[in-house]
Amino acid sequence: MAVKKNRKAKLGDGEIEQKGKMQQKEGQPTEGKGTEGKGTEGKGTEGKGPHSIRVPQLYKQASVILKKYENKEGSLKTLIYSGKYTNYGVMFGLLTKLVKNQEAVKSAIAASNLLVEQPSFDPHLAQVLATQALSKGSVVGKCKPIVVFKEYEEKIKATAANSFSAKAAVKDKDLLPRYVRINTLVSSVTDVHAQLKKDRFILQDYDPSVESYDDFLERVKNLVTPYYLVDYHIPELLVFPPGIPFWNSFLYKKNAIILQDKASCLPVFVSDIQETSNVLDACAAPGNKTSYIAAKMNNQGKVIAVENDLKRFETLVKMIRFRRASCVTSLNKDFFTLKPDNFPNVEHIFVDPSCSSSGTTVHNDEVSKERIAKLASLQTILLKRALSFPSVKEVIYSTCSVYKEENEQVIEDVLTQYHEEFELADLATCLKGWKHFGHDTYSFGNKCLRTDINIDKCTGFFVAKFVRKQAGKGEKRKSADEECHDLNPPKSKKEKKSKKSKKL
Repeated sequence: MAVKKNRKAKLGDGEIEQKGKMQQKEGQPTEGKGTEGKGTEGKGTEGKGPHSIRVPQLYKQASVILKKYENKEGSLKTLIYSGKYTNYGVMFGLLTKLVKNQEAVKSAIAASNLLVEQPSFDPHLAQVLATQALSKGSVVGKCKPIVVFKEYEEKIKATAANSFSAKAAVKDKDLLPRYVRINTLVSSVTDVHAQLKKDRFILQDYDPSVESYDDFLERVKNLVTPYYLVDYHIPELLVFPPGIPFWNSFLYKKNAIILQDKASCLPVFVSDIQETSNVLDACAAPGNKTSYIAAKMNNQGKVIAVENDLKRFETLVKMIRFRRASCVTSLNKDFFTLKPDNFPNVEHIFVDPSCSSSGTTVHNDEVSKERIAKLASLQTILLKRALSFPSVKEVIYSTCSVYKEENEQVIEDVLTQYHEEFELADLATCLKGWKHFGHDTYSFGNKCLRTDINIDKCTGFFVAKFVRKQAGKGEKRKSADEECHDLNPPKSKKEKKSKKSKKL
């Protein structure tokens, strides 16, 4: 294994090869050069020592994706399917099992002393190999990292045997429908529906002015291929049966559609941004929310996207460019270090900070109280910072956490300082028929939105909307409830039909 000068190499580091195809059996990859079509070992390994044999591509690529995922550079699916890998299905299955069982996998590796006795071993590769061993029974290969890993394999398997579930990922993977947001910066709603029709999908029509939200959820529950729906609340969001692959579709490659869960669309949907607004996205990467903001503004006005982490920032810049969000300016800075007085025209701020991700389907492990407390402290600081901007009229706070410490408790702590300047909008008026709100142990709980993964069929999420009580020179703003109500003004049946026909 080649080691670059002035660089301490880890076991498992090296160049990822993405050329050619591999034949895989039972999820075991080929390894080494010249192995195409030659089974597990292949020609390239004969007569070579462990140091000269490359790490199997599946394991190497999976460890790189895992590292990016932990750095929050994108969702697991996005990171897997946006790459040029040869076996998406096997990769997704392996990594989903890993993330679902990550606590057990890490604990077993720690108990084995692998990373203590082998400090140069890549910890992400160790997790990948451990998951493979636990789900398939063993790891096959003769490269140096696998040879080293096998010395600890039995201890890892014995430690995690009772806590690792190979079926857990498969069980939960298909709970949620496939949500697709139309990127109106690239294509019109009409053109996207027309292309879907060419792709042999069938739009299942319904009348939201007649049907209830419960009726719609029943439709989602019974949705089967090739049918799809327009979302009950968000007209540019489409709902497909679980597992529909769009990764190789014309619309996806063109960035005319974006794979984005309904819950993560809610902060932008309930906001009061207009085409001429001045917006700041405080924790912007990987860019789904930012591009949706730009689309809602029709690329008018101004959006400042802030991201502190360099790698996540690079991902953000690429996403913004691919999705043609030309009104966005990206800043590689820590939001907390920005001086509010340097942004005198910012009216809307979105705060979607790092959180426990406990509302997502791939984070079922219990998060420690210490970790939650640290996250909540950071979240509170960032939210207070957003509310300190001199001209901000609206601040949207959201997390993909189910813990009240990261949600209602943060809101309560912030309101103790800012209750005279800001109030919470009643988001119940923004979403017809919605039934899940903040904890009723808080006086403001019913004004905040929550999503229930089992009922709303989307990721677990929390959203709160702060609106400034006074604006400008003592002028009284509309109440928060009136502003939210303006998002969904009452319409006549004739107007509803006319608007619906345009959308579809």
